[in-house]
Parts: sequence; C-alpha cells; structure tokens
Amino acid sequence: MVESLRPEQIIKILEITDSFKIHRESVVIPLKAEDQGSLNLLPDGRLHIVCPTDEDFDQWLKEIRQKLQTMDLSKLMRKE
Repeated sequence: MVESLRPEQIIKILEITDSFKIHRESVVIPLKAEDQGSLNLLPDGRLHIVCPTDEDFDQWLKEIRQKLQTMDLSKLMRKE
C-alpha cells in the first residue's frame, strides 16, 4: 500500500512519461497517494498523475502506460 511516493517511484513514473516524449514541466505528480488514483489532462495543458493507495505500484505503472497510449496527448508540451 502506497501512502506517499518515494523518489524512486517518481522516477519510474517519469520514465514512462519520458517514453512518450512528454516534457517533465507538463507532468504533475502529487507526493500523497489517493484511494483510487487518477490520470487526467488538466485544462492548463499538464498531465496530472495520482498514485492509488490500494494497488500494487508496478501493476499500476503498467496500467498508466496503457492509458497514456489511448489518450490524446497533443496538448502537452513535448520533448524534442
């Protein structure tokens, strides 16, 4: 169970967003986990990623990758 993210977990999340060439300034990752967790595009053009408290972290990472593959990421700032 995840209550708050550790630095190595944040790095794993950023490695996934990096693989989609999403600029790190476009990614918001709160340190506090929430019950369900979430993955949302914010109106200001940033990606908001909240880790769930009740899920296996590595399994959740796989789900995040799959969700990102189906999302329209065109409004996010991208790496060159």
